[in-house]
Amino acid sequence: MKNTWKTLQFLETEPAAKRFLTRCYVNKGLEHAERLAFQQSSRFCFLWKQARLFYKTAETADLAIQPLLLFYGCTHLLKGMLLAQDPGYPHNSKVLQHGVTTRKIKRGSYVLTEDEVRPQKEGLFPLLAHTFELPPLHERYYVGDLFLMLAPFSHLYASIMDKRAVWIPLETSLFRPSGEEQTASCFCIRFPERTDGPLCFSQETLSQYIRRFSPGTWDLSQMEWKTDSARQLILSRSALSRLEQHPLFYREEGTLYFWNSTSDTPPLPAWASHFMLLYLLSMLCRYETEWWGELTMTHGMAERYLVERFLDYHAAAFPAMVKRQLEQRSGVLLPP
Repeated sequence: MKNTWKTLQFLETEPAAKRFLTRCYVNKGLEHAERLAFQQSSRFCFLWKQARLFYKTAETADLAIQPLLLFYGCTHLLKGMLLAQDPGYPHNSKVLQHGVTTRKIKRGSYVLTEDEVRPQKEGLFPLLAHTFELPPLHERYYVGDLFLMLAPFSHLYASIMDKRAVWIPLETSLFRPSGEEQTASCFCIRFPERTDGPLCFSQETLSQYIRRFSPGTWDLSQMEWKTDSARQLILSRSALSRLEQHPLFYREEGTLYFWNSTSDTPPLPAWASHFMLLYLLSMLCRYETEWWGELTMTHGMAERYLVERFLDYHAAAFPAMVKRQLEQRSGVLLPP
């Protein structure tokens, strides 16, 4: 995490911010890229600096206010990523709204994982969804489902709440085809056998299922099944590096996960689940003070353990994820 922030601090000076934005806008084919970068460089560098300060303050903050700090830190990181794609942001005051809402009245028997978050038609969240080309959003998302959509965190959530984990870790290894040069390496992904979800499909059906959800930017010609096994997929190095763009796969800290859900729709990208979960927790922190006070001051609630672990996971994983997304979407690498 510290290395991630050291890298992102490169964007906290106006000259570096201007150079980075110029390259982003040139890669997008925008006219007057340098002028647009100059106009937005000040806002761009302050977004990254404020985000870092929010996360740094959250490290030592009490749980009672930690979600509020992390939500605004998360929001600033996403705004920085958005500005690298859209030099016109913000187009109007409506996009400054959060763009999501939740139930205003919490019942006495309130259960966190049964609450819901609803995307709105206007605001930051729908603008991000449009810019990053999300499929049509659902009317509502239940908190428990949002936790399950976070690949590395979903296994912890499933064990706490006695649920079925839907993200399955895959075995990945180097693979060199016979007759190829030793330097020409591919990767072999081994899919485990399961009796539920897409992993119970035949090789042909599983292949069609993966291709059905493939984004237009994903090169399917670089994907082939190993002939002597129905459960091993061969990918070139470049194809594997782009696999994060596929909604059914997620890669973090060297582990590749596959979405083995019975749902007909793919999961939200991780940034969207993080945003909605932090929005809800920050609203509870601000407006449901009695319930939130009980959560933060007692060790008798399972929700406290769940919330603490999620906030720890978010603080450690989200900045690095945004850095990767920023580089992939802009086509510009940050200095190591």
